[in-house]
Amino acid sequence: MAEQIPNDNVTLPATWRGFAPVLVAVGAVCLLISVGVFYFTVSAGSPAIGFKAFCHSYLANYMYCLSICLGALFFVMVQHLARAGWSASVRRLAELLAFTLPWWAVMFLPILGIVWASGAEETASSAALYSWTVGEGKGLSPVVESKLGFLNPGWFTLRTIVYFGIWILAARLYFTSSRQQDESGDHAITLKLQRLAGPLIMLFSLAVNFAAFDWLMSIDPAWFSTIFGVYLFSASMLSFFATTIFICHMLQRAGRAEKLITVEHYHDLSKFQFGFVVFWGYIAFSQFLLYWYGNIPEETLWYRHRMNHGWQYWGILLIICHFVIPFLGTMSRHVRRNPGLMAFWAVFILVVHWIDFTFLVMPNVSEVPLSPMLIVGHLLCWVGMVTVFAAFFLLRVGETPIVALKDPWLPDALAYHNV
Repeated sequence: MAEQIPNDNVTLPATWRGFAPVLVAVGAVCLLISVGVFYFTVSAGSPAIGFKAFCHSYLANYMYCLSICLGALFFVMVQHLARAGWSASVRRLAELLAFTLPWWAVMFLPILGIVWASGAEETASSAALYSWTVGEGKGLSPVVESKLGFLNPGWFTLRTIVYFGIWILAARLYFTSSRQQDESGDHAITLKLQRLAGPLIMLFSLAVNFAAFDWLMSIDPAWFSTIFGVYLFSASMLSFFATTIFICHMLQRAGRAEKLITVEHYHDLSKFQFGFVVFWGYIAFSQFLLYWYGNIPEETLWYRHRMNHGWQYWGILLIICHFVIPFLGTMSRHVRRNPGLMAFWAVFILVVHWIDFTFLVMPNVSEVPLSPMLIVGHLLCWVGMVTVFAAFFLLRVGETPIVALKDPWLPDALAYHNV
């Protein structure tokens, strides 16, 4: 028989909510300092190169944060699609993370501004972020010029609006419906969300796949990978589970949801996290292996950037820290059922997730090799983006309960035990 729902503190600590304006200010300052570091110390004597390096850093750190929100949105929808009961205790946190997506649409505006401004550049090499934005006859290869019907500022902007439209509408639907259920307790809301999950997951998947092509893969427009969207998806899910484990642990340390989020939920979240550690390793290795034995110049060029100028050591670090260490460290059932240990591994994975997105984007600034000051500027941009993300999350949460107490699956979540 399902357990009775216990009395528990399910609101965010008031002191946490008060940090939001401070975090916005700290994030803005870090981003400005990052601009200065890139402009004055990483510019290789050219302010344009320093600005180009900052633009790439902004994109890498932006995608780092956005990927967590995308993973959260997929988690919410797939739990409804599968009619999963175990996740009812933690699903509201995922809804809140996904509900920050409108803020990330605003944060994408500087990238769109760069795309449109680069059209005035005289050569492809002078483009701040995407070389294809300069248009035909400006040093682009014939391969890239053949793609300009798809890769151009107008279509890029339109597709971006569609991507965010799908994600924001889905996130808003699931969050507002869940909050309505908090008030009414109507089980029909859950049935409606279950019916909509299938079509929305298909739209979500298409949007994520093409966004990966547009925003990340087209940094090197001559290169292509049909698996790149799956790479972004795997990274998004891994970072989401790590973020959720960390937030749950911090909330419980603050005396929140101590009875509603149990060791069983940590165990399941940890199993998913472990699974996506393996899945990410499989996707990353598969992509590399296909291009290695194919040995086609336009396919291997992307890896050439990442095997020179110091980035090859960054790649080795990824193999060890993104796969081998977390694979061995989170394999044990004992570790997965220890919230403190899993919070440590969650932080570890979030750090290497940043290393991963750095590897995806920063080597394309070929004018600037890997250096300590490049890392400093990029780290400052990361700190700025993450603190802004934390502020967005705290603003969205407000006084919203962090557990949906009238979710019909919540009694099942409390009664759930791993085998």
